[in-house]
Amino acid sequence: MKPRHDNRTEPTIRRARAASLARLEQLRATVSGARRLLVLTHDNPDPDSIAAGWGLVKVLRAVRRLKVDLGYGGIIGRGENRTMVHELRVPLHPLSELDLASYDAFALVDSQPETGNNSLPGGVVPAIVIDHHPCRRETRRVPYFDVREDYGATATIMSEYLIASGEPIDRRLATAFFYAIKSETRNLGRESSRADIRAFLDFFPGVNNVALSRIENPPIPRAHFAMIDQLISGTKVHGRTAITMLGVVSHPDAVAEFADLLVRMEEIDWALAVGRFGPDLLLSIRTNLETANAGRIIQTIVGKDGKAGGHGMMAGGKVPLGAISEERAREREALLRARALTALRAPARGVPLVPAKAAGPLPK
Repeated sequence: MKPRHDNRTEPTIRRARAASLARLEQLRATVSGARRLLVLTHDNPDPDSIAAGWGLVKVLRAVRRLKVDLGYGGIIGRGENRTMVHELRVPLHPLSELDLASYDAFALVDSQPETGNNSLPGGVVPAIVIDHHPCRRETRRVPYFDVREDYGATATIMSEYLIASGEPIDRRLATAFFYAIKSETRNLGRESSRADIRAFLDFFPGVNNVALSRIENPPIPRAHFAMIDQLISGTKVHGRTAITMLGVVSHPDAVAEFADLLVRMEEIDWALAVGRFGPDLLLSIRTNLETANAGRIIQTIVGKDGKAGGHGMMAGGKVPLGAISEERAREREALLRARALTALRAPARGVPLVPAKAAGPLPK
């Protein structure tokens, strides 16, 4: 696949291609001594992480004869993400199926060391990090890292490597990359760069539209409707901020999914969703303010209790709970809510998302 849409001048295009080829050579040199490498997405991977990881596997196999696998920690819970992996036959393996001791090199995509959202073995320094979130201090110790926070998707970064490698891009891969950029940037409407737009247009002609339709409209399990009930009963609106305490969720992706839904509410600037999965409290924050810094806000909310990160309009975090009582868990949730209200300068008193029937008709 060759870029079909590009309004840059020819000298600019040549410089960009030269830069991509130079990065490709550096990448090849980085793994020259490796025998078997594992590309890791972040835990509970989303489309951007899945597509970028698949692309890196393709690139590494193209630049050097190397055994490369793609793995993930956690689960793939959101219907769209499960359908993407199934429809496109993504060669993605849960860590339970892999022997980590058999790999002598690791790569992270859409994540970075010490973020708390990946399953990189403890004490291991990855050989490669490709990401679009703010660069962390630990990442600068990695032999090869390419972190571009001005890009809207990690898949966009990987698309440049793919094209430079000359590796064939079939309809499955094109659909994965197109959907990754589309979903991560909310159809190019959220934190997208000119590079994201170019990649979006480049991949569009190769998309399998039937597969894309199935991915975007997956079957919905009955448990999802139960979580919608939890969302409605657990949400309070504090001025222009909506905060929901979902309680126990059936899969970790639900927390980000409902944050995405809440932020679409009229007259809302910020949405925070908090849910419990296993021994952890998971947080996702979204905003409609283009000049905001959701990554900084989520770090303020989580504090020293856990780990968090993100960028302008979306971010997430995790707070380990361990084996504590229901009462203690609710106390921790209340603390996080209070920190969020303070950080967002929202009114302390909130109103239910849906008023009780006795309170009269719903607001128009």
